[in-house]
Amino acid sequence: MATTIGTTIIINGDVTCDEPLRIDGRVTGNILLREAELTVGKAAKVDADVRSTRVLVLGTVNGNVAATDRIELGESANVTGSLSADRVVLIEGARFNGRIDMDRRTIAAKVAHYKAEHPAQP
Repeated sequence: MATTIGTTIIINGDVTCDEPLRIDGRVTGNILLREAELTVGKAAKVDADVRSTRVLVLGTVNGNVAATDRIELGESANVTGSLSADRVVLIEGARFNGRIDMDRRTIAAKVAHYKAEHPAQP
């Protein structure tokens, strides 16, 4: 079961967690999920760089998205920014403006760099 940031919630700041997360509201900042999956719902508006193991985007993301496993943009997705993952899936109807990087070494380096800059908090 995922933690949900509901449609009426607005977060201005960084979000870090170790469990699955679903965003249906608005988030501005950076999002880091260690060993967990992120879902950006249809109504969500995210202005953030995102790091996770798996990312499913159904709403709007303005920022770079990096995943150690997979990024999927659903038919209602609207993403502006670079995508970095071993596997990237764009479903028909998804809107995307940016670069795609599927080089494992680049992705691992980006995730490691981000984790070093944003250490886990107790």
